[in-house]
Amino acid sequence: MLIGVDDMVIGVRAARRTSRFWAPRPQALGRLEAALRTDVVLLRGPTGVGKTALLRQFADALASDTEHGVQLIDGALTSPESLPHIAEAFADGPASHVLLVDDHVEGRGVSTHHLLDLLRADRNLRIVVATRQPTGFENPLVALEFDVQALPSGDLLMTREEVASVLAVNGVESTDTATDELAALTHGWPALVQLASTRLRLEGLPLHTRGEAATAAAYASAALTRDMEARLGAPVTDDLRLLALAPYVTEPLARALGVESQNGATPDLLDRLQSAGVVWPGTTRALLAEPIRERWFQEIAAKQPSRVSAARLRLLEHLVSNGESLLATRLAADARQWTTLAGILRRSGSEVWARSADGFSSALARLRSSASSAPVVVEALLSLDPETAVSAETPSLVASALNRLSDVSSVTAGRPDALIIRVSLLRAAGRFALASEASDMLADALGRARDLKLETKAEGWYQVAMTFLAMGQLRAASECMSRAEQTALPAQRLRARGALAVIALLEGDVRTARALVEAECSDTWVASPWGEGLRLASAWVLLEAGEAEEARPLFDALSSTAAARELWPYAASAHVLTLLVSGAASDALEVLRTWTTAIRSTPPSHFQSTLLLTTRAKVLIALRQARDALALFEGPFMLSPLTAPAIALSQLYAGRAHDAFVLSIKWGRQHEPSPRTTLESLVVSIVAEVRLRGAASRRPTLERAEALSIRHDLWSPWSALAPEDRAVVAKTLSSTSRAHIEARASYFVSSASVPQLTTREKVVLDHLTPSATIAVIARELSVSPNTVKTQLRSLYRKLEASDRSSAIRAAHAWGLVESPEDV
Repeated sequence: MLIGVDDMVIGVRAARRTSRFWAPRPQALGRLEAALRTDVVLLRGPTGVGKTALLRQFADALASDTEHGVQLIDGALTSPESLPHIAEAFADGPASHVLLVDDHVEGRGVSTHHLLDLLRADRNLRIVVATRQPTGFENPLVALEFDVQALPSGDLLMTREEVASVLAVNGVESTDTATDELAALTHGWPALVQLASTRLRLEGLPLHTRGEAATAAAYASAALTRDMEARLGAPVTDDLRLLALAPYVTEPLARALGVESQNGATPDLLDRLQSAGVVWPGTTRALLAEPIRERWFQEIAAKQPSRVSAARLRLLEHLVSNGESLLATRLAADARQWTTLAGILRRSGSEVWARSADGFSSALARLRSSASSAPVVVEALLSLDPETAVSAETPSLVASALNRLSDVSSVTAGRPDALIIRVSLLRAAGRFALASEASDMLADALGRARDLKLETKAEGWYQVAMTFLAMGQLRAASECMSRAEQTALPAQRLRARGALAVIALLEGDVRTARALVEAECSDTWVASPWGEGLRLASAWVLLEAGEAEEARPLFDALSSTAAARELWPYAASAHVLTLLVSGAASDALEVLRTWTTAIRSTPPSHFQSTLLLTTRAKVLIALRQARDALALFEGPFMLSPLTAPAIALSQLYAGRAHDAFVLSIKWGRQHEPSPRTTLESLVVSIVAEVRLRGAASRRPTLERAEALSIRHDLWSPWSALAPEDRAVVAKTLSSTSRAHIEARASYFVSSASVPQLTTREKVVLDHLTPSATIAVIARELSVSPNTVKTQLRSLYRKLEASDRSSAIRAAHAWGLVESPEDV
């Protein structure tokens, strides 16, 4: 029941009239009633959010409830001396007591301390407090004694259905479309909805279109904003309007924006805003009310756009430096500041991902959709965005970005950031010679700089290291990557360690790679985009340990499209070798072609192309096509430390054991090649000598091969042993080495039999395309159509195909033809 307080002391606000045009808010009332299970319920909000009206409606709703005694007071006008009267009134009423306190302001009228004393004296009392300022109820010490619940701001706003009911009560004709628009433009603010509805009612206007809804909402927003500005008691300057750029209001943030008050220093600003009810209240930060924020932003953006841009940059820098990178990305995206957004993601993308992986993906999606060719934007997308790596439009995007870069002569050593972007984009465009020159300039700049930020230094050394890696200079790459690791942030440090593990595996130092993987396997960043390199290394280490079956699903799940985008040639090579030793050699060439096709935005360097070529040769050798493998090394892929072992292996299984022995001995004695290439050459020489002499190889060669394997825990090159040589070679080794080799599968483990085609069948297969007819093929080959039909029938039989499409797919899978992507 509603307990009257008319006999209380002077100062209690007299009951207001309640307009019959004010529609009820059933959902907010229901939430408020449910919240009464706690001792104190806070309704915090700025002027115009409908706190007073909600309390009065709640009091009216409880008026007929005989189980609750309800009193409604004005907290700012009620004196502490009147509290005994309130307690007496409750004592004479029902057993359950509800005190509704409107306009509660600390330091005026009834304070938090007085209300807490009422709670301590009356165990049946519940208090609902409406306020536009922070109160003492937010004190954690109070929460230790009483249950305090603050209703979220959204619970105070009107729903779309309630907006429609206000229009109906005011007799305004409306459509669903216009009502939806009005609800969106007024943000569900009761005061805005009421102002718009009242104007439409008084002027007899309908609400049929979106335009009419926008006009009504604009009138309401302007009227409420003028009223709220008047409460400030001081002129609203352009400095103050800059607050509309901020996601929230704090003293440091206001100073970062350059906001200065005419009536007091910046520290007083928050108090004035909260006293006037212009912001959603908070103890440490506050939010500008939506109507006034929109109005102020429109005015300042129209009057001083350059000042808005400068203030926004200061704001974003302030947010990033204070750990609010996720919020900064959202604001930058909303403002369509694409270069700023790219800069934030390059600098603090890991922080954004850690706060919200969905928010990180959303920011990248918006940056991608901007279609900006600014170098910093393109470089950020190349480094972080998976879709950019597989997009066919990326090469042209990179070319556009390179055209917008300043001339290299103007990029001085004092601008390492510009050099970092240049080096990254040049590699992405496949201009590796120019990338090496720019990388040397960058390394020099990093060496001479003394006041660089650690993250800039780490990123610079990472780019230098990746350039060395692309050029095949593994030792220099490892040294520079170690420098990047030492100064990098956690996520970037894991990225560097993943690359270090890949470099170690390329060289054949499996022991070091395994140590890196095991040390970082439990890091939370492994699942992030910066962990792709480590995931690749983890799968590769399993392959080197002879656990191809366990490694294969890990390789199948690799994308290498974001932070590990430039590691895809190494991932492809290791993936293919996994298929060879797991009995799926017939699928290996198709997988290699799939990798090459998918990562089309990142052209391989000569070193990477050579690595892929040697991998392809190993597949052909495993498929008993050693002569075709040997033919791969004609042209630009000449004899080198990287190709020598594969060429010797091809010669060995092509029946040229003597040539293989001479070549492998020559390159196996080199000191410059990595342990992997040295051991691969030694293995070929051992097998070749066994085939030539029918006896054990010379002991020094065996001892050196075993020493390399044991020292680096490197045993995968022994998988090149064919079944017919495996047992003979194993007898010449120590028992320890023999156990390691026998535990690992051979490249030849697959029982696949490559289709043997005649010369005519190969010619027809080369001309076979999905669109070529038999007549066209016959005309090109100068033979009769019946001859082509005969050869096709034979092809289908040998390839176990039923039609032309399946025959083409089978030919690609067996490596009998090359697609344009393979060339």
